[in-house]
Amino acid sequence: MKKIVLLSVLAIMAWSCSQPSANISGCISSAPDTKFSISRLGATTQLLLDTIRTDAKGCFKYKYKMPNATEPAFLLLTTDSLQLTLLVNAGEKVELTSDGGPEYMVSGSENSLLLKELNKNFNISMLRFDSLYKVLDEHKGTKDYDAVYKQINIELGSVYVKQKRDAIKFIFQNPTSFAAIAAIYQRYPDGLPVFAATSDGVYFKMLHDSLQSIYPNSAYVAALRDEYEYRMRNDELSSINVEEIGFPDLDLPDVNAQKIKLSAIKDKVILIYFWVSANIEQRMENNELINLYNKYSSKGFEIYQVALDTDKPAWAKQVKTQGLPWVNVCDGLGTGSRAIQIYNIQRVPASFIIDKSGQIVASNIFGKDLEKKIAELCK
Repeated sequence: MKKIVLLSVLAIMAWSCSQPSANISGCISSAPDTKFSISRLGATTQLLLDTIRTDAKGCFKYKYKMPNATEPAFLLLTTDSLQLTLLVNAGEKVELTSDGGPEYMVSGSENSLLLKELNKNFNISMLRFDSLYKVLDEHKGTKDYDAVYKQINIELGSVYVKQKRDAIKFIFQNPTSFAAIAAIYQRYPDGLPVFAATSDGVYFKMLHDSLQSIYPNSAYVAALRDEYEYRMRNDELSSINVEEIGFPDLDLPDVNAQKIKLSAIKDKVILIYFWVSANIEQRMENNELINLYNKYSSKGFEIYQVALDTDKPAWAKQVKTQGLPWVNVCDGLGTGSRAIQIYNIQRVPASFIIDKSGQIVASNIFGKDLEKKIAELCK
């Protein structure tokens, strides 16, 4: 029995010695002889791992034993005045240098570098948010508060949209990195999520699908799936009754940010046309659509043109520059737009024709074939 116990102890010791780990060392010059905590950030939890003390120069060493060698771990280092997040893999030797400010240096960990860049850009956005709120507070009780409030709201919206656009770009550039998980869960200090819209579930699904094949058993990936499914259950677009109107409905904002429902166009032949305004060739194709519209609009023809752009001001400028007279809409989500999923768009331009009874009667026809079909339906 003693022999069996001894062998068991030796086996545990051997496993402990061989357990994958990441070595973290660094110096925080503003925190000499200071205690700080190291926590692991789970999908929905924060677990305190250890509390260590820096030496007289603010330097430290820490060996983190990975509970799961197959996926990275989010580690949060916290002092009274500083919080730093690392994203480490087994076998990495991570070196950290900080003076206690928002800027820091990290090496030996590619994911931590990605996370640093992501956080740096988000911090700039948060600082801008804070400065705008301070301006608003300074004008409380003054006669020009309403005007300032209106302007600040516009600027806050602009900062928010830019941050979301940057986060989307980061996710699409790093779809197989856990750093993208940090991007999709970004929140402003007041609790406002960057991906707050119910329709943002498409980004959670896209990221889940990218990571799931690499990390099939990850709790982080499972949380992405849960978030996506929750949002889809609450997405009003997911409850469309196609049988009632004959086609999947869309409800997207125009150049004046006023939502226009596709189903609001009654008793007309409708061309749903998907495009990207930044594409020169597709802008030129609008000239053919203008000729088509001028010829048949008086006979009950309408165009519902959906732009799959992320730069809404640039799209709106193109609409006005070209003088596009039909319904022009864009949600600014680019390839993340729910409209793409609803109509299963594989490439652009893409087109669908709805007759006056509300049935889709043709798709992806252009040029002479398109005009022939419109002429037939508008008789």
